Amino acid sequence: MLVIMLLVATIFNDITPFLPVGEMAKDGFIYLFPIAFGLFLLRPRQIRFPAAFTAIFLIFIAVIVTGVVLNYDEISTAYFKGRSGMSRVITQGMVVVLGPLVSLLFYNLAHRGQMRDISRGAEITLWVMAVVGFLELMSWYSIPGLTQLYDTLSIAIHAGNEDYANRLRTAAFEASWAAVMVSFVFPFAMTRATPVKLVVYSLIVIAIMGLAQSRTAMLVIGIQFTVLAAAFFRHRKDYFIYGATVACLVAMAILTTPGLGQSVTEKFSNLIEYGSTEGLIDTTPGAIENASNVTRLAAIRAGMSMFRERPLIGVGFGQYGFHYPSHIHMDDMRSWEVQRYVTEGDTQLGWPPAYSLHVRMLSETGMLGYSMWLMIILPVLFRSLIMADGRSYLGRMHLAVAMILIGWMLLGVSIDSFRFFGGWIALGVGLALSRPPQVSGNRGVSVRSASAS
Repeated sequence: MLVIMLLVATIFNDITPFLPVGEMAKDGFIYLFPIAFGLFLLRPRQIRFPAAFTAIFLIFIAVIVTGVVLNYDEISTAYFKGRSGMSRVITQGMVVVLGPLVSLLFYNLAHRGQMRDISRGAEITLWVMAVVGFLELMSWYSIPGLTQLYDTLSIAIHAGNEDYANRLRTAAFEASWAAVMVSFVFPFAMTRATPVKLVVYSLIVIAIMGLAQSRTAMLVIGIQFTVLAAAFFRHRKDYFIYGATVACLVAMAILTTPGLGQSVTEKFSNLIEYGSTEGLIDTTPGAIENASNVTRLAAIRAGMSMFRERPLIGVGFGQYGFHYPSHIHMDDMRSWEVQRYVTEGDTQLGWPPAYSLHVRMLSETGMLGYSMWLMIILPVLFRSLIMADGRSYLGRMHLAVAMILIGWMLLGVSIDSFRFFGGWIALGVGLALSRPPQVSGNRGVSVRSASAS
């Protein structure tokens, strides 16, 4: 039961904070994990450690410590927006250390035969997201009763940001984080799903992504669905031909229909360029471009500029924000968000984000740290991707791990936090999975076998 509760808690990352643990204080997962890990430590003789993973992570920590030592003169005197250099090292260090502990816990849970609870917890979590999303959607149209219910619920689950635009975020802080949660929950949910459930879960995910209007989310989920289809139909290439043919026919029908084709292409281009099907939604007087796009590009350029200055070891872990103002171009100041990020006295907008975990790793830990981080994730990703199969439960678990870790890599393009607990969970499970047995023929997973173990 506790494993299921841990899975459900991962989708709540905007609750009222109770613990002094920095950015993690709003994550529901952080309040249940100590209980689960404490119970896990009660049986020390049964604790297993994945040797290669542990060794690489210790090297990664050594690289981080080395970077902090080499940049200590700057870090010890850094102060910006009410935060000191060492405080950032400590709070961000807690997030980094917590991740492998999550992996270790779920590595052992998988070894102890609790993969079924992980799958079941993911299914329940997906339904929770669907219910909260439905209530949120009803609140957009002020449906009596349901709107008041959602507003009351938001006091608890959206404590830091109750007012939000009409983009579905379900239980998460914002729409982009809703995509993060879905990219973790859906793959594990489908491991026990019957064909009917798989269709239902897919429709739920498509609905959430469509209403969230997140470009990164659509890209990530689209690639995850592609990997899913490739694993399920890897022995039926004719299905891919049929699917591609139908997709082309549908696209041709839409594009050649007067009015409809123009409307669809316009909305699609708006989504790519502005992040909204409605086009430019910036209400700033005189605005002719999406300020968010300018802000993201400025942040990425700043991070790569830091990397070029110190390519080997970086500027120091957690120090991106302190160096951000000195790497911003004057042309970037046309974004009001950049103006507020570089202003020390303006603490309302928060800490300057890198908008990309890949860029942040390169800027803060250099090529050495980034290489170690990739070595933690990529071997597990490729191993599970090779062993992914839709015809057995174990093959589906490998598929889920591969989908989640691919999603983690892609989401790292637009999200710069280590707080993707779903990724660390998948990493632990992937390390524990064995090679699936060879299945002859083209038989699909039966209802019974999909629900077993």
